[in-house]
Amino acid sequence: MIYRLRGQLVEKDMEGVVVDVGGVGYRASASGTTLRALPAMGEECVIHIRMVVREDAMLLFGFADKAERAAFDSLTAVSKVGPKLALAVLSRMSPQEVAEAVGRGDVVKLAAVPGLGKKTAERLVLELRGKNLVAFDPGLAGGGEAAGGPYVEAREALAALGYSIEEAEKALKEVPPQDTVQRYVREALRQMRSKR
Repeated sequence: MIYRLRGQLVEKDMEGVVVDVGGVGYRASASGTTLRALPAMGEECVIHIRMVVREDAMLLFGFADKAERAAFDSLTAVSKVGPKLALAVLSRMSPQEVAEAVGRGDVVKLAAVPGLGKKTAERLVLELRGKNLVAFDPGLAGGGEAAGGPYVEAREALAALGYSIEEAEKALKEVPPQDTVQRYVREALRQMRSKR
């Protein structure tokens, strides 16, 4: 099994890379996150590989770090989530963001990934919540107060007030854990006002 490649980056496109290792070019599909993290063409790189063997093909999926590969493994373990959909998720969200979304039961954020509908997002939350996601998110093991419903409801309330999901999340990340939606919203609004 191929687990890691170190060699010269000879091709890079929107879907993946080719790494020349000792004169042999290995093609690996990669997420947008990995593609952005890799060095310039012609330079040496290391990519962490997940090899998927199917009846008709042997496919390589490459990642800039082990955390992203672990997230990929967790995502593809969910029924109806194949390698391409897992790469789509990791192109839009970091492993940390995936773990946080699963921990909060944030179906809305997961369903925002192109190709990942609401039902599949619900399945991700259902099948991954409570599983050992520590492999790619050490902070999720304890669950934390911020992992509950008030955070998600507060984010949606801020979105209803006209803030983008990204603006709402940025403000809420700076708010210490709260026990009610109203307190989350109040503190987030205070954070946003103080930065203007």
